[in-house]
Amino acid sequence: MRIAIFGNERRLKKQYFTKRIDAYFRNTLIISDYLDATFIYNENEYNKHLETKFDTILIFYSNYYSPIKQMKQIADNNNEARFFWILNEYAISANYTFLKDKNVTHIKNWEEEGEIMLNLNLLFSKKPNEVKDKPYDCVYYGTFRTDRAEYCKEYLKEDLCLSTTSKNFKKYRHIGCTAKLIKKLSWEENKETLNLFKYQLYIEDKYTHKVFNNLANRYYEAGFCNNVVFFDVNCRNTINKSELNYYKEQVEDYIVKGYEDLQNKIKECNKDFDKHLAIQKSWRMNEATARTNMLEELKNIIYNGTE
Repeated sequence: MRIAIFGNERRLKKQYFTKRIDAYFRNTLIISDYLDATFIYNENEYNKHLETKFDTILIFYSNYYSPIKQMKQIADNNNEARFFWILNEYAISANYTFLKDKNVTHIKNWEEEGEIMLNLNLLFSKKPNEVKDKPYDCVYYGTFRTDRAEYCKEYLKEDLCLSTTSKNFKKYRHIGCTAKLIKKLSWEENKETLNLFKYQLYIEDKYTHKVFNNLANRYYEAGFCNNVVFFDVNCRNTINKSELNYYKEQVEDYIVKGYEDLQNKIKECNKDFDKHLAIQKSWRMNEATARTNMLEELKNIIYNGTE
C-alpha cells in the first residue's frame, strides 16, 4: 500500500525535523516511519508528487499557510484513495475545503459519537531517560489556552516556572499569572529541558472535564523525563476514564486544589522525591504494550478501514 502524509509547511527543510517541537509534527514523524509512508513536508516535495498515485492519504493538522493548491491537486489526482484525518487536539478543526467531496475517516483522541477514538498521545511514551540532577521544582508549559485561563491564574504564581513562546508571555501576564517565565522547552533527544524539573502541573480545558480526552502529551513526556505529576482537582473525570483509573487511590495523593496546596505537596514530596517518582513509574508499567497495541490498531484501521 502506498501511503502519503500531507504536511502543512511550505519551506521546511528536512535537517530541521529534530528541532520542531509541535506535537502534531512529532506524531507525524513517528507514524510516517511506522507506516513507511511518504511524508510530503514542504512545497518542493508537493511539486514532486503532483502526479503520484497513492492508496491512502493521511492528514494530521491544518493551518492557513499550507500549500493548498498542491494539496488539492494531489487529492484530486487520487479520488480513489482513502483519506484519514488524525486529530489529537479537539480545538483543531478538519477544515480543508478541498476534502469536502472526499470520504474522510476521522481518528480522534477524544470521545465523539460515531468517530474512531485512539489514544494517540501514547506515541510520546518511551523509555525513560537516566535520572540526573534536577535543580528545579515544578513547571507548567504550553501555549496559552482561554479555556484553562482560570486555572492558569490560580496556579501560575511566584514559585512555579512557566515555559511558553515569547508571544504568549503577555497573554499569561494579562490574566494575572506571576510565574517565572522561561523560554520554550527543548525536546532534543535525551537532553530535554524537562529533565531538569522534578515536577510538572497537569491542568486541562474545561471542555475536557466533561468530554473525555485521553491523557495529554505532557503526561507521557513526564514519563520519559522522570517528572512527578500533580493533577488539578478538576481533572478527576479524565483520571477516572484513563489508564490511571487502576491507580486512582494512589493518584489522590497527587491531586491538588490550588497554588498553596500544590506548594505544600511539593515540599512534602521533596523529602523523598525518589519514592514518589517510583510510585508514578509503577503506573506506567503497561505503557509500552499499550503503545504497541495502539499503533497496531491504527495500522489496521488505515489498511482495512475498520476498527
